[in-house]
Amino acid sequence: MNFKIILVLIFLIILLGLIMFAHSPEALLSGLKRTQVHELEVPSGDITLHAKIMGHPHADDVLIAVNGGPGLSSTYMKSLSQLAGEKLAVIIYDQRGTGRSTQSLDNYKLLDHIADLEAVRKASSAEKMHILGHSWGGIVAMRYATVYPQRARSIILMGSGPPSREFAQDGQTKLGQRIALLQAEGSISQNLQMETEDVIKAILPAYFSDPNFNIPEEIEKTTFSRTAYEQTLTAMGNWDFTAEVARLTHPILILWGEDDPFGLPMAEATRNALSNAKVKFVLLKGCGHYWQECPGEFFSHIQEFLKN
Repeated sequence: MNFKIILVLIFLIILLGLIMFAHSPEALLSGLKRTQVHELEVPSGDITLHAKIMGHPHADDVLIAVNGGPGLSSTYMKSLSQLAGEKLAVIIYDQRGTGRSTQSLDNYKLLDHIADLEAVRKASSAEKMHILGHSWGGIVAMRYATVYPQRARSIILMGSGPPSREFAQDGQTKLGQRIALLQAEGSISQNLQMETEDVIKAILPAYFSDPNFNIPEEIEKTTFSRTAYEQTLTAMGNWDFTAEVARLTHPILILWGEDDPFGLPMAEATRNALSNAKVKFVLLKGCGHYWQECPGEFFSHIQEFLKN
């Protein structure tokens, strides 16, 4: 064989190997600089998840945050970068059908969302992780820990949904009452278009202790997919995993705004369900459903919890 042809073949083989290596999660992580936010495309079943890594990608600890919704993008969780650094990498991701992640045809069951979280963990190369779940994300976080207890180092719940539909419905009733009150006061429009994707932004004042709170840009820019919302709620059905949650023994931090519109009974239902876990419950003063209203207290409690 011609010597030049042999050299070309060797070059092509080496190039192919480099391409294959560069597309593996480990390779993608290995080239990341620790001071930047890095983006990652994570395959999971029939969809691809868009994730962001903040902090050192090879930090000793990893915290993966699961945002609220269902149907919201993870944009409003960017401020969690304050937790990231040399020793802790923080990862957020758009859930299936939201933000920059792709849509599934009909796979929106809770176990599908859990499989997505596991896919993100694997992409991070972390054997164990801290999980932070906000609102609906708390439901995913708790259920994930019941399926993969060995992969959860600890769980942080902020304004979390409960492990059963019964208490979630009670919370929704209280939220509805809060919205009606603010409509009567003029803080929320009387003419809400409930079937549109803009309704989430229209009712945002109800989620804060102060309805006139200056809503941060990261929340304003968060998008909403009604399709993902409806598909997920339909797939959830009459859900109840209270018995499974009772078997968790992890360290768990529950943060709850004293003026959360879903009401304190919903938080207490979650705390009571975690009967065998090491639970620390903190009521955040002057705070509603989002930590952006009480960032100092929110971040200090999490940092203390992770340190211990």
